[in-house]
Amino acid sequence: MRNTDGRRDLSLIRASGSTTRVLNLALVYERFGETEEYNDKPLFRNKRLNRALILKHAVRANERDLFVRPISTATKVILPYAAGQLELGGISFMIGERGFERIMRQTVEGYTSDSDFQADADLLRVLASLPSFDPFLMRERLRHMGIDPARAYFDLAEADIARMRQFVGAEIGQLVNLAFATGGRDAGDLSQRMAEKLMTDETAKSLDPLRQTLRLTGEEYIEGVFAWKGFLYYKWLMGELKPQLELFRPRFAGLRITQSSSEERRELAESRRDILGQMDSALGRVNETLLEYGAAFAALADGQPGAFRAFLLKAPSLFIPMGEAVGVIKHIDSFWRFRFPDSGSPIMQADEAIEVLHDFETTLSGVEFTKPPVASDAA
Repeated sequence: MRNTDGRRDLSLIRASGSTTRVLNLALVYERFGETEEYNDKPLFRNKRLNRALILKHAVRANERDLFVRPISTATKVILPYAAGQLELGGISFMIGERGFERIMRQTVEGYTSDSDFQADADLLRVLASLPSFDPFLMRERLRHMGIDPARAYFDLAEADIARMRQFVGAEIGQLVNLAFATGGRDAGDLSQRMAEKLMTDETAKSLDPLRQTLRLTGEEYIEGVFAWKGFLYYKWLMGELKPQLELFRPRFAGLRITQSSSEERRELAESRRDILGQMDSALGRVNETLLEYGAAFAALADGQPGAFRAFLLKAPSLFIPMGEAVGVIKHIDSFWRFRFPDSGSPIMQADEAIEVLHDFETTLSGVEFTKPPVASDAA
């Protein structure tokens, strides 16, 4: 366990406009800790762990020996001294470091049974295996494991919602006339108000016309709107990612390798080509899935809600492959920008390049969308 500089970690969390890198359970507790659902359906069994900060952390050179094999990114758990006063700092450990369970036992107090401890340790390993804390990917992965915590854990970050408002309002504007039978100058304002409710309170009474249009009731409607938010989120995220990748590709391909043999340089160049090829394959599959969403949404905007309704009901099954693909690609891009923050030509020694590229290849190999789609059997 290690003491954590609270001011530095707090600034990291405040600077992160996305839920993809930081799972802020202290904030979830602050906002929802008094609600019935939060207390009935906690994420972790240990109360202190359920108020932790969990973040994707770029492993520093002095931290590499903490792990059995070299890795570029780890998942770090910070236990604040006070959940409401993060500036006081806390104690941290990393999931998967040498002696992880022993360190966790020493650090996270309050367990009364080995089964509770093991359940939380296993859940931490699952979170560490995810490329990001994208709420749609995370919720669907946990559901596959039979874990169903309170919905509060899967809210989009306020910073993400703020950046998405205009995009979502424009998307929903196509439906205003259909669902609300209105138009003219008020349509834009109505679209923005509807977008706000959709992103922050899908059960709002003001969304009843949409509920009626989709012909979804009860839990089916709540799940359908959550799925819709997921596709709006991925569509927006891909728009944000595209210009970043246009800068990433030439810098990654142009990496200069020092202290290397000609054979190592040749193999590392081939490795970079393979990585870029797998990233392009994954992005292609994500775009194909978004086109499927677009076709269903177009049918809804054209007054045919059945296709969109059917799409929403099957959509959660797509969140794991989409979320993994986008998360891994964002991880590679963000690591590269962290490692090479200036605009100069990136340079690595051969040993470091081999470690980093191997980590990228290993991570990409587990992404379903890097592989060709499986052809369905003919009827």
